[in-house]
Amino acid sequence: MSYLVLARKWRPQTFADLVGQEHVGRTLSNAIACGRVHHAFLFTGARGVGKTSAARILAKALNCVDGPAAEPCNQCDICRDITTGNAVDVLEIDGASNNGVDNVRELRETLRYLPARCRYRIIIIDEVHMLSGSAFNALLKTLEEPPDHVKFIFATTEPHKIPITILSRCQRFDFRKIAAAKVAAQLRRIVDAEGIHISDRALALVTQRGEGSMRDSLSTLDQVVAFCGEQVEDADVTSLLGLVDRRLLFDTLEGCIGHQPALVLETIRRVDEAGYALRPYCQQLVELCRQLILCPLVDDPARTLQLTADELAELRTLAAGGAQEDWQRLLDLLLHCQNQLGHSSFPRVQLEMTLVRAATLPPARDVASLLQALERLQLQGATAAPVVTVPRQKSPAPVAATTAAAPVADSSPVPAAARSEAAEAVAGPAAVSAAVEQDVAVSVDEAVSVAGDWSAFVAFVQQKRPRIGAILAQVSALVDGPPVLQLVASAGSFVLQQLRDGETQEALQELGLAFYGQRIQVKVEAASGDVVLPPSLQEARRQEETDRERRLRQDALGHPLVQKAVEIFSGQVLAVKATDKGFV
Repeated sequence: MSYLVLARKWRPQTFADLVGQEHVGRTLSNAIACGRVHHAFLFTGARGVGKTSAARILAKALNCVDGPAAEPCNQCDICRDITTGNAVDVLEIDGASNNGVDNVRELRETLRYLPARCRYRIIIIDEVHMLSGSAFNALLKTLEEPPDHVKFIFATTEPHKIPITILSRCQRFDFRKIAAAKVAAQLRRIVDAEGIHISDRALALVTQRGEGSMRDSLSTLDQVVAFCGEQVEDADVTSLLGLVDRRLLFDTLEGCIGHQPALVLETIRRVDEAGYALRPYCQQLVELCRQLILCPLVDDPARTLQLTADELAELRTLAAGGAQEDWQRLLDLLLHCQNQLGHSSFPRVQLEMTLVRAATLPPARDVASLLQALERLQLQGATAAPVVTVPRQKSPAPVAATTAAAPVADSSPVPAAARSEAAEAVAGPAAVSAAVEQDVAVSVDEAVSVAGDWSAFVAFVQQKRPRIGAILAQVSALVDGPPVLQLVASAGSFVLQQLRDGETQEALQELGLAFYGQRIQVKVEAASGDVVLPPSLQEARRQEETDRERRLRQDALGHPLVQKAVEIFSGQVLAVKATDKGFV
């Protein structure tokens, strides 16, 4: 016996089986139950969403031996004949190959005869928009006043090509693209029934390739099973579908947001050598960048973005390495590049230059923070201006000479500028303001003194490797200085798994050598329940933000104007919203 593909084997047989088209099934079932069945139907929608299947189900429900019934029995001879396509009174016509006026005239001649076995003669015309103008005109009168025993069902993916005179004579049903969650759930039921072992991640990739089409998703699943057998591995699905490895995508965006053009170019080289097409690669970067932007903005990102718990944790780690403004700017660059790649004579150069530009642009500055900084400078008055500018313009040489001649430079290869930048990044807006108010000369000895500061090291790592820096911000450091770096994370967490990764360990040792000036030993431990750990940097910043919001609320509620407004309107304050961005 020949093999029956999954798309045909699992074709819907009742209105209840129509996945994602509940509005269509309910309307047609109620119409049959109430005896209000129209004589002409138009089913519109994308490919593979159930238009032809719904037409067959409607034909069975109208002609069922026990009907007309809201649901066909699928047991009588007529239902079985319609399912197999052998019913003489249910005529399925391909509009693309029978699109002439002569074909329509022949059809009209047959409609005068009563059905041979069924209750109704059902005419199903697929891709009806392919009929010629003359064919549509020949169908008008019959479609407006057909015989009582005739029902028309038209299906099309392009309803805008159908004349309005035809549209006005039909009852129209718009089939929607099927939600990814519903497609994945249906695929899970099918693979369980077929005895196929496949992970949720692999099913998500198959669903994504289907783009809301159940038939396309099932065809892709058939191809995956043919390639892998009944034991499907995630790596095999990624390879078969030609998807770029997720690690390469993360490395690319990490290089862009971390201002590392060398890492970006190396990743593109690896992608090209692996044989991946550059346009799908850019498309995957766009999708990943979209997820990074939406992840902190939605209440339930796992559901909204269709991500597993591990994928969500990995996404949050990467998202923490850059500001929203930086990710949005990167997305704009990628979208423009995606449009250009289709007709570019040098697609690799186009992609390389786009990503290198993203990696070399300075960090985006928030307009609100810039305005606040300007207001602070105005309040300080004109006296502070010479203190900031004059010493730096008059004596650049002595500062450079002091730095070059410092004896500590031999024992620590880390430049003072790098450490001052790291400390400045951790200190936040207050430290930046203090640096503007007065001209502070930082000596090499003072820069070296922050070498044991955990927050300064994390800031340094975030500048070089944003993803790893975001991971370090979520762990506790029991020992934070050379030669040992002892880190503790929750047992079984994604952060602990990433810290124990060989690539992360190697990167930490290189970064530790660059920051401390000597090799360090990285020890990673899982937290036990009886040990009280110091808060991580992320927890400390979150607590600081909570305290700040509480102080703002207290100040706002205690303001005389607010109290007067509450008294006048006899109301109460429901919420207090901070206008600045704070620490998050």
